[in-house]
Amino acid sequence: MKIISYLPLMLVPFVAACGSQPYVPAAACVSAAQITITPSRAAVSAVPANFCAKRGDTIKIKVAGSPKKGSISTTPKLGKNTWLSGSNASKAGEFELYVNDDVTDGTYKYTVNTQSGVVLDPRVTIER
Repeated sequence: MKIISYLPLMLVPFVAACGSQPYVPAAACVSAAQITITPSRAAVSAVPANFCAKRGDTIKIKVAGSPKKGSISTTPKLGKNTWLSGSNASKAGEFELYVNDDVTDGTYKYTVNTQSGVVLDPRVTIER
């Protein structure tokens, strides 16, 4: 009988944890001349994390620090968005992504991959 009387108290934390999460709006895209990727062994950052671009734009990716050639790459979250693929294989400190004319308006997720295995998921928003 005591088990039944304690059962509702044990469920309170579980029910509270299942409640709806507050709405967190996506960060607005930022227009900038370039994206700066800063890799480290523990983490990687991309500034701005949500970058605005237009069809026909060239997005310059600057790699901060003293990167080795081929140590940073970007890959699209969806394989068909190949315009988001790039790496610093030719120039250690930078590379470029070109927004093709056939890219539709919307937000595109991509992954920043590092030689140390640390990844990041920033975005590019294409606008008219």
